[in-house]
Amino acid sequence: MANSRVITCKAAVVRKCGEVLEVEEIEVDPPKSSEVRIKMLRASICHTDTLCCKGLPLPLFPRVPGHEGVGVIESVGENVTNLKVGDTVMPLYIGECGECSNCISGITNLCHKYPFNFNGLMADGKSRMSVKGEKLYHHFSCSTWSEYTVIDANYAVKVDPRISLPRASFLCCGFTTGFGSTSRVVNIHKGSTVAIIGLGAV
Repeated sequence: MANSRVITCKAAVVRKCGEVLEVEEIEVDPPKSSEVRIKMLRASICHTDTLCCKGLPLPLFPRVPGHEGVGVIESVGENVTNLKVGDTVMPLYIGECGECSNCISGITNLCHKYPFNFNGLMADGKSRMSVKGEKLYHHFSCSTWSEYTVIDANYAVKVDPRISLPRASFLCCGFTTGFGSTSRVVNIHKGSTVAIIGLGAV
């Protein structure tokens, strides 16, 4: 059920390209149709987040970074059927419809229906985060460096309760990117000889 009140909470905000992040008090709107509001419990840091603070892929400021994390659903908007209040979820930067040619390919998850969101806004062209009326851009569809965030329900996945929260946060990007590239793209198999350059998130 949707909670119609605006939540005031803290978030890491980057205001200009290359500036230091500042923790600010922000307002997070309630979820609209097909959206959920998540109380973030853990968040990780990825190199992509540092690029975001430097204005990549697009210089959208002020912005709340973060695309790795895990939290619990605080409220749901209308037409959300697969998630409910109290579910532990990971916000994702790519959705998955399960029906388009990419989703059913078994090779890539670059969904045609729920793709990367580069404009920093929700589907209606608006943000759900602000500071005293000033719009804050989302990072992809996530903005996990906030105590609360709103995302499209199709960009959230339930977390197996047996997985610890810090590990679940790490699964959002760091692990899955490395594992996916070696298991689905490079086609490494038992007995392969490989060179590893850097450990990345691992």
